[in-house]
Amino acid sequence: MPTVKRTNDEWRALLTDQRASGQSQEEWCAANGVNLFTLRDRASRLKKMDRMPEPQTAQPKTVSVGWVEVTSEKLPTEAAGISIEHGGFIVTVMESFDTELLTEVLRAVSRACC
Repeated sequence: MPTVKRTNDEWRALLTDQRASGQSQEEWCAANGVNLFTLRDRASRLKKMDRMPEPQTAQPKTVSVGWVEVTSEKLPTEAAGISIEHGGFIVTVMESFDTELLTEVLRAVSRACC
């Protein structure tokens, strides 16, 4: 008997027909010329496929970037520095500041705001 290639949808239809017939798999396969072991294998594979979640495509991440206001002003102690206002926070940076610390502070402010 020649091998018949069937799609998953065709196998689903055959399995639905077998279940609706009221016959056992053995009886239905014998009456319809379908290999019993192939039918059982396809039923098992389709069941596993139906339980698997659909593959998720990577969605591009949208990041909203707003303007950051930077002002330069003399502090009350007459020391030179700048104030950075972002999302309701004001970060004041003195003349001799630690750039790594400022970077971490600005990252924390951005996470708190967004």
